[in-house]
Amino acid sequence: MTCDSPHDYSPGLTFKNIPAGTAELALSMVDLNDQKVHWLQVGLPATASGTKTHILTPGARELLNDLGEATYDGPCPPAGHTHKYQLTLYALRDPLPASFGQNTSPSQTLKELRSHADATAVLIVPYKRH
Repeated sequence: MTCDSPHDYSPGLTFKNIPAGTAELALSMVDLNDQKVHWLQVGLPATASGTKTHILTPGARELLNDLGEATYDGPCPPAGHTHKYQLTLYALRDPLPASFGQNTSPSQTLKELRSHADATAVLIVPYKRH
C-alpha cells in the first residue's frame, strides 16, 4: 500500500453510516505535506460497504492523480521523512456524468467532488519512509 511495499496496492476500506439520499460515493487520497493527489476514485455505489485491496469496485473508475496516472499511487515521502495522507470519502447527492474527470486536473476534480458532496468522512494516516 506504499511505494516500499512489494505491491503498491490500493487499501481495503470499510464504509459505515452513508447518508440517506446518497446517489454515489467517491474517494480521494492527498499527501497533506505537498498537496499531491495520489488517488481519485468515483462512481462507487452508495450501497458499497467499502473497497477491497487492489480491486476496483464494479461501476467505479479511477481518475488521473498528480503523478499522471489513473490509478492508486501509495504513500512515498522522501526517505527518513513522515508525511500525512488524507483519505476522504464523499457522499454525492447526484451521480456524476460518465465523462466526469476525463480531461480535468486532479485539483479541479477535488474541487468538483467537494462542491457535489452532501457529506464527507476523513481519515488521516501518517507514513514514515525508512
